[in-house]
Amino acid sequence: MSHHVRARLVALPVAALACLALTPAAHAADVQANSPQVPATTPFPADTLPPVFPTNKQNEPSIAVSAADLTAGAAAPDGYHLVAGSNDEQEQPRCGPGPRRGDVPASDCSFFPGVGTDGVYTSSDGGRTWTNRGLLDDQPSWKAANFVSDGDPVIISGPKPTGAGFSLAAGARFYYVGLASQKVSTFNGGKGGSEVIVASHSDDNGVTWSKPVVASTKTNPITFNDKPSAWVDRNPSSPHFGNLYVAFTMFRSATLNGNGNEPIGVTRSTNGGDTFGATKQLSPAGNNGTGNGRQGSDIATGPDGSVYVEFEQGAAQVVAISRDGGASYGRPITIAPVDDIDNPIPGANFRTDSFASIAADQSTKNTVYASWTTRIGTAPASRGQTVLYKSTDAGLSWSKKADISRPNDGYAFFDSLDVAANGRVDIGYQALKALDNTTFGTGNADIDSYVARSTNGGTTFTYTETTPAASKSDPAASAQNNLQMQFWGDYNTLVSSNNRTWFIYTDARNGRGCPAVDAYQQSIAAGGPAVTEDPDDPNAGTDAPLGTTKPAPPTDCPAGFGDTDAFVGLVP
Repeated sequence: MSHHVRARLVALPVAALACLALTPAAHAADVQANSPQVPATTPFPADTLPPVFPTNKQNEPSIAVSAADLTAGAAAPDGYHLVAGSNDEQEQPRCGPGPRRGDVPASDCSFFPGVGTDGVYTSSDGGRTWTNRGLLDDQPSWKAANFVSDGDPVIISGPKPTGAGFSLAAGARFYYVGLASQKVSTFNGGKGGSEVIVASHSDDNGVTWSKPVVASTKTNPITFNDKPSAWVDRNPSSPHFGNLYVAFTMFRSATLNGNGNEPIGVTRSTNGGDTFGATKQLSPAGNNGTGNGRQGSDIATGPDGSVYVEFEQGAAQVVAISRDGGASYGRPITIAPVDDIDNPIPGANFRTDSFASIAADQSTKNTVYASWTTRIGTAPASRGQTVLYKSTDAGLSWSKKADISRPNDGYAFFDSLDVAANGRVDIGYQALKALDNTTFGTGNADIDSYVARSTNGGTTFTYTETTPAASKSDPAASAQNNLQMQFWGDYNTLVSSNNRTWFIYTDARNGRGCPAVDAYQQSIAAGGPAVTEDPDDPNAGTDAPLGTTKPAPPTDCPAGFGDTDAFVGLVP
């Protein structure tokens, strides 16, 4: 769900600013997954090519590796099949008047109705090269369905269903879980609609996809389902092998400016995503406006089939556990407190969160890990600290294992966790460094990406910087479609095999900032509040506050403004 916030400008002491120099770290290759940015199959080439804002905007990337390849143990990392996706605006019309927007102001960059935003990218050589498959909405199955994709992609892989049950020997089934809205509303005589969670599947490594199937079984025009997560039980020793689990936040009062009751719900499919059971509520329906809301779920399963659904509840990270394959869940267990990171991070102007990641070790019984990024210290010396917690009794009790991000990395955010089949613990995160933490704008900040790995259960870690040392990823090159804030999304994703780690993240190295947009955002920050805008947010506004002048990117910004991509770091 979008966060409605005013930019906060926090000064850091000179000592903190001196941390711009990186600590020594190994470097790994990274590859752009959404390349070329706009495929030749785009239906409106005259309106999107060359890729300009917002068609050049990708964020919130997700990635999965073939479960069949993981089980078979590919002879070399280059033999793995991967599927990735992101919020992808490659088919949105460019800003201002044009064939689809019609006669609109040159500053109009809003999401265009009926145009999807779920991009699909595939690799058959272990992530060395990628093919941009366009949008899910370009698939014949989606064209025939009554849904438009709305982003928040989660991609996961599991065993393929057969007549005799699930089988990894038969291959992998990839699932693409995300938000969707109805093309033609089936509510209130066509006068109302709801945001639903849908799942599509692919049995050919992401080339073709099934029709979308609604996973959030409670549909209501005032229920706004958001922030999905998904997992497939892919351990053949599990009694629930093949089960697909999907969790999400159920905002029950979409009319309350994003602050309605918001419990966490979870549902499961036992037939490969063809149908889903009833949604189970895991938490009370707390109100986000009171500080007792619930968001940011993540799911993992253990070798015994236990299901772990972690989420943020008020000022704590908690986990709800099922021991019967998702038929029932216990009361949430507190893992540890969390102090949400600064929103926005000083020196930048994009929204943030402290959503957690959870993973179970399949090589040993009862071992589960959880990571998130919390704020430590108080202004002006606060920073984001990625932390790791561990349970050795199947999630019943937890202890802090390590501080992962390092002070010299910068202000850490958007971490992701996985455990390889051999028990190696991998955590990816990004970190921001700013020249001046009391302002924001073009050239003021740089974002780097890191992977930390442990072969001894989280006791010690080695570090790899996945972004090239010479590249600059400036968050000022990003923007919401309404231009009122920068935009980096809400998450990145990491997956692991025994011989490689893949970390996919938002990156702006190909983008350019726009001084006119910087000035516009600074004016809003001074007199705010800024308004968030997402295709999946029914409360998002598009009008600027009074007294501000909204720039027109086609005439006021350089080519490359707004260009953010999904890059995959490959760590051998």
